[in-house]
Amino acid sequence: MMKIKVKLIRIIAVCVFGAGLLPGCANPQKDGTEALEAGNYEAALTEFKKAAESDNKGKSAEGYRGLGMAYYEMQDYAAALGVFEQAADKGAEQSVQLYHLMGICAIQSGDYEKALEYTQIGLALAESDSGKGADADMIREMKYNEIVCCEQLSDWETARQKVEEYLNEYPDDEAVQKEAEFLKTR
Repeated sequence: MMKIKVKLIRIIAVCVFGAGLLPGCANPQKDGTEALEAGNYEAALTEFKKAAESDNKGKSAEGYRGLGMAYYEMQDYAAALGVFEQAADKGAEQSVQLYHLMGICAIQSGDYEKALEYTQIGLALAESDSGKGADADMIREMKYNEIVCCEQLSDWETARQKVEEYLNEYPDDEAVQKEAEFLKTR
């Protein structure tokens, strides 16, 4: 999980920073990204809020994405989910990484229906051409999260199906093997 988290931060930081490489004196995306990478989340929030308020739709969307990363790092998952959703609504790039983060935030917030929806969107993006470069560990975690969501929603049949698919792909995962045994009782 930690390895994936570090990769996510780097990917999102590159996206946010890349969007901020536009001319101008103040560069809230750049400053926010630097603060985020340094672990100064309050400063990152301040800078990304400035970017989110931009009249430029692209800058605004990336500002919301940066806010989401800062809240995510602060473990304020409800706030992170809200601003990630705003980023998506404002036109941020629809990426596997974004939907993975949204799924994690929804799980952490206890909204398993949203988590399942976002996880499935992310997995669909991973299978499409737009999912090029999606990290294999991230995809595996998303498939596991899909099982968790189905279980939390008491959709036992789908959970059993997802466990079977998962174990066909990752047969050595002992934790999911135990889940398969548990699901036989449901």
